[in-house]
Amino acid sequence: MPDVRELLIVRNGAARTGELLAAGVGRRQLQATLARGTVERAARGVLALPDADPLLVRCLTTNSRLTCVSAAEAHNLWVVHRPEKVHLLRPDGRLVSDRAVVHRQSWVASDPGSHIASLGDVVLHALSCLPELEALVVAESAVQKGLSKDFLRIQLPGRRNGRARAVLDLIDIGADSLVETLARAHLRRAGLRVRPQVKVEGVGWVDHLVEECVAVETDGKEHQKPSSRYKDYARDARAQALGLPVVRFGYADVVHRPEKMVERVKAVVAARRSLGGLPIL
Repeated sequence: MPDVRELLIVRNGAARTGELLAAGVGRRQLQATLARGTVERAARGVLALPDADPLLVRCLTTNSRLTCVSAAEAHNLWVVHRPEKVHLLRPDGRLVSDRAVVHRQSWVASDPGSHIASLGDVVLHALSCLPELEALVVAESAVQKGLSKDFLRIQLPGRRNGRARAVLDLIDIGADSLVETLARAHLRRAGLRVRPQVKVEGVGWVDHLVEECVAVETDGKEHQKPSSRYKDYARDARAQALGLPVVRFGYADVVHRPEKMVERVKAVVAARRSLGGLPIL
């Protein structure tokens, strides 16, 4: 039988009773959990963890749904920054709090009883609401999961949606993480030619090939393991032997210091070009 607290955690701390019952929780189990005090009855038909956001509880009792960046992680999408304000979908457009951003339009119905907007709505709201690169990260991760870019474009007609459509034009293939997406975008913004996910004979796949002469790798948490680092060093040595320099960046480099990342890549590109010739790929 599923654990009530775990179900609430993955639902941002609160859920309707009917939703928990549908997930396989028994009524006696709910009563026992309430008696232990680990879960509270926040409102009629709504259960919550003691530290649940009151706005989320109100969302459940006022026919609102979390959307945009506030719901992206619930759909396993990438998010650069968690928002200070909660983004809600309310068809009537009423502002429930000064801590909320309200979205009115819905294109795709969410699951019955869910307080999370549909994947399509979440991405479309992000495209229309977030800064360019933050919107790109959300949208690209959704497209990686199979959401149609053509579908998104069709929902965004007219001049007022030109900025959102421009974000769709930045989407590319192959990124395994938000740092790959952001690194590619920053490098291209700087005027550098970037090919993502290029297979180099004798080395394997590299995250980005810049100006056809420098490999740029972005390292996530999995690269911190000693075994992963050893493999990375061995790959880098093989690339260097081919005349292909490799530059590696971590999360903080890409997200918090992108200008320095770009400067370093440009310097390595200039140094490689000064040697003449290019590696055979």
